[in-house]
Amino acid sequence: MTASKPQVVYDCNIFVQGLININGPAARCVEKAKDGQVLLFVSPYVLAEIREIHLKTPLKYRITSLQTQELAGTIIAFATLVTDVPDVYHHPYDPDDSHYVNLAIKADARLIVSRDRHLLMLADYARKEGQDFHTRFPNIRVLDPVQLLWELDQQP
Repeated sequence: MTASKPQVVYDCNIFVQGLININGPAARCVEKAKDGQVLLFVSPYVLAEIREIHLKTPLKYRITSLQTQELAGTIIAFATLVTDVPDVYHHPYDPDDSHYVNLAIKADARLIVSRDRHLLMLADYARKEGQDFHTRFPNIRVLDPVQLLWELDQQP
C-alpha cells in the first residue's frame, strides 16, 4: 500500500466483532478509521445494518440497541457517507454482500475488510469467483482485519 491513507469499506461483521471484543483486531480497525489512519466509507445501508446488530447477534454477547445506535452515530462522525450506491456487482453466493463491493466501487475504495467467508472468497485467486472478481475489479482487494492491521503497520 502507498503512504497515503488507505480507502476502505468495512463489512458490518467488523463492527459486530468490534462490539463483542473491544480489544480485538476488528475493534482496532474501527479505531484506525476513527483516528484517521484509513478513510472509511459507509452508506445508509451499512448504517442500517449497524443499527440492527443487536437484533442479529446472539444474546450471549449482550449487545444492546443503545450500543448499536451509539456506534452508528460515532461512525458517521468520522466516516464518509456515500449515497446512491449502484447495483453493479452481484455476489454469486450471498446477495447481501454485493452492497459492500458496490460501495467500494462507488467510493473508489481499494480495500474491503471482512471476516465473511463469502467476501473473503473473492480474494482467493484459486477460486473461479476470485479470478472473476480480480478480472472485473483489479484495484479492489478483500482482506481480513488482521491483514489490514499488518499492512498499516508496514507503512512508513
